[in-house]
Amino acid sequence: METTDQLDLNITTESSFSDDDIKQTIVSYGDNFKKIEQYMKNSTNSIEDLSDNKLYKVGHILWNKTPVITSFVGWVVTREGIQAKNWLPNKNYSIGNLVKPPVDNGGLYECVVDGKSSTTPPTFLTVLDQEFYEVTGSTWRNEFNYEVGNLVFPTNGNKTHYYICETAGYSSPTEPEWASIKNDTAFVDGSVVWRKAKNIIWKRVGTNCEFRPFGKIE
Repeated sequence: METTDQLDLNITTESSFSDDDIKQTIVSYGDNFKKIEQYMKNSTNSIEDLSDNKLYKVGHILWNKTPVITSFVGWVVTREGIQAKNWLPNKNYSIGNLVKPPVDNGGLYECVVDGKSSTTPPTFLTVLDQEFYEVTGSTWRNEFNYEVGNLVFPTNGNKTHYYICETAGYSSPTEPEWASIKNDTAFVDGSVVWRKAKNIIWKRVGTNCEFRPFGKIE
C-alpha cells in the first residue's frame, strides 16, 4: 500500500495492488475512515484557543465551531510549523512557554529565563537559537523627568531586572539601591515611583505555523 501526503491515508494503487494483502487492505481502509472522520471533526472557536506545541502541516483544516455572518467557515494551514499563542504584554512567562510575535516573522520563540513581558513587544531576533532579552532600554539618570511607562536599567549595566515608571516625576540625585528591592515591588526614587520586574530571555527555536481563514460567510 501507499500513503497519501496530507492525511497519511493508506491506499492501494496500480503499482502496489499485486503485493497488497486483502485483509490488511480492508483494515487499513477502516483506519482511513477514522482518520477522515477525525479530520472533519477538527474545529475550534478561535486559533488562539489551540494548545501550544503541536505541529500542523500545510493544508490542515480547522472548522469554525461558531460560524456567523461575516465570519469564516474555518482556517487552513499555509505554513507548516508549531502552534503557539501570540506574545502578550504585562504577562508572566515561565521557562518553556512558547510564543509567536504579534507581527509575524515566522519564528517560534521559547522562554528560557522566566519573567514579565513589557508593555510593548520586544524585537524578536530571527537567528535560530540566538537568545535575547525581552526589554532593552536606557540606563537610569539622576534628576531626570520620567513619564509613566518609561523603562530603565541600573547604571552598572545589569539587565536581569528592569524598572517601570508607575508614577511620573523627577528621579533623585543618587541612584537607588536596586539589588535591595524585591521583584514586583514598587518603590520611590525622588518623586518617581518604580516597579521592579524580571527580564525575560527568549530564544528562537523553530517556525510557527500560519493559519489563514477561508470561506467568508456573506
